[in-house]
Formats: sequence, C-alpha cells, structure tokens
Amino acid sequence: MNRIKSIDGLRAISITMVLLGHAAHTLPKSIAESPIYAFFSNSALGVKVFFVISGYLITRLLLLEEKKTGSIHIGQFYIRRVFRIFPVFYLYILVVLLLKWFVVPDMFGSYSLVVFAGLYLWNYKHLLSAPVSPDDKGNWFFGHFWSLSMEEQFYLLWPLAFKKLTKIRLIQITITLILVMPIIRLLTYFFVPDSRGQIGMMLHTGGDAILTGCLGALLENKILNNRRILTLLHSWLFVTALCLFLFIISPMLSGRYQGAYFLPIGITLNNMSILFILLWSIHVPSRVATVLNSAAFVQVGVLSYSLYVWQQLFLTDKEGYWPAQFPQNLLLAVAAAVFSYYVLEKPILKLKDRFKATAAKPVLSQQPETGVVVGQAATPA
Repeated sequence: MNRIKSIDGLRAISITMVLLGHAAHTLPKSIAESPIYAFFSNSALGVKVFFVISGYLITRLLLLEEKKTGSIHIGQFYIRRVFRIFPVFYLYILVVLLLKWFVVPDMFGSYSLVVFAGLYLWNYKHLLSAPVSPDDKGNWFFGHFWSLSMEEQFYLLWPLAFKKLTKIRLIQITITLILVMPIIRLLTYFFVPDSRGQIGMMLHTGGDAILTGCLGALLENKILNNRRILTLLHSWLFVTALCLFLFIISPMLSGRYQGAYFLPIGITLNNMSILFILLWSIHVPSRVATVLNSAAFVQVGVLSYSLYVWQQLFLTDKEGYWPAQFPQNLLLAVAAAVFSYYVLEKPILKLKDRFKATAAKPVLSQQPETGVVVGQAATPA
C-alpha cells in the first residue's frame, strides 16, 4: 500500500519519545535526569503527535473512500480497524495473563484491570469501578492502553458523523469541539477532582488532539491554497519556532504555571503546532523531509504500533526482572515489536486489504468535489 510522505518518519520520532520517556526509570540517574534526555523523552508530547497524525490519516482515508466510491462503508471501516488493532492488542493481554498464571504471580492484582483494558475503557476506569491500589503492577502493564482506548472510542463515532453530516457542518462541529474542550477540562478540574489525573486521557477532555488532525484533513486544500499560510509553511523561521515552542517553550510554561497554562491554552497550542508541522513535513520538500522518508525512519514508523503495544512489558521497574533492566529492555522491546509485526500483524494486514472500498460505477451526473486534497493512502495506526 502507498503511504503518505513523512508520516512514518514522524511516527518514528513520536514512538522514540514514548520509549525514552517510559524507559527513564530503568536508566542510570546520570542519564535519565540530564537535560538532553529530558528534551528527547517527552512521552506526553509523543502521544499527542500520534493523536494528531491518527485523526488526520483516518479522515483523509474517509475522504479518499468517499471520493472513490461516492459513500462511506461503515461496516468495512470497522472491519479494517479490527484487523489492524485487535490481533496484537489481545495477544499482548493474553501474554500478560500467561505470565501471571505460570511465571510471575504478582504480574498484576485485580482482574478488573484486564477487563477495562480489553474493553477499551481504561481511560474511564476510575469512574466505572472501585479504586485499584496504585501499587498494583497491572497499572503499568495495561496503563498505556488509555491512549488506544481514547482512539477506539473516537473511531466508533467519527465515521458515523462523517457519513451523516455535510462537510461544512462537520467542520463547524469539529471547530466548536476544539474550542469548547479546554472549557470542559477546566470544569472537570474544578468540579470533578477525582478525574484530575485523567483529564488528558478521557475522550471528552482530551479528544481535541485527534479532532485537530481531523480538521487538518478536512481543511487541507483550503490551507494549501491560502497564500499566507503557504508562505508560513515554506518559512524555516516559522517551522523552527513551532519546534522550539513544542520542545522547549511549552514544557517550560507548563512546568512553571502547570494546569493554569496547560489546560486552557497549552494543549490546544501544542495540537495546532503539531498539525502545522505535520502539513509542512508532507507538503514542503526539505532536508528534514528527506530524513523522515529515509529507510530507517520509515521502518521504525511502520513498527510504531507494535512498539507501542509491547514496550510496556519490558520498560517496567519491577525489581529482579532481567528483561526490564537497561539496556536489554529496549533491545527486547524492539525485538518483540519486529517479531510481532512480521509474524502476526503483516500477514493479517493482507486480509484487511480485502475490505477496501471499491470504486463506484460511473454515472452520467458528475459528483461534486469535496474541495479536499486526496493523495496516497496510509495504513491507519
């Protein structure tokens, strides 16, 4: 399958940030606490990049399907999503269960953690069940699935909205939600204090990162035909400023003002900055784009979902657990991802392609243009 330029390279950077962030507690303090390591190990930012990319890709694929067939096939969309996400996800859960039953009895305590992870409800488990001890190691081995839970919740709703609403109405609602969600975050912080730790994880308080990517795909053609925006995208000064903001300025503001900055404006500014960097990397030729499309970056990007699933098993701080000790923890995480992708995921992805939408038969009346640039397809994360 053809892939959108630079996307895999950005995924490679994002998953590297996540891996370094999650591995920090297994490294010597001299490394983990160094400013350089902190710069490259912003796992929260890495996840936001994934969200924006995911929303952009899914929406672009839906636009392509609509342009190609004249409609959106909801059932086929969900089937393709199942083939891409479910196999390795549930294999991971099975492996954790087997390890608990036969190798490491204290792998986790409460089986409710397995249920919430398996039902893609991890990001709401604090509201749906009695509190689980923070010392339960299952919080680590399943905890990373909060982000996948948010995505799957979003993608239950987004294709339906895409199919039922006009594009103008969809854009209006998307913009409204992006503007309203910071208010929801503040209201949640003040009136639902038990959810403060999950504000960035719940769909209704953190889904604007995915929506920002969706909006970018919906408005892509208009953005690229706007001379002022196009001039900015071709400006190295603008792109450099965005990177400095994301990696240095925004983390500093967040560290100093914490939620007072991050909840009302910081998250939104980060999301928009990521979107413009994404569009720049796709549409503006540069040496950076050349690097992002190099074989090494593309390979890591292709493995990003596999790395996301399996890394938690090896980057734990469980004492006496040899696979979790540095540096073999990182090497084993990569090895598990490579094995998982080529042995399990890649063969199943071939089955997924059988559920691609087919082009509609030609008709006498011409279909109206959607006004959106539609290019190469890409496998959704």
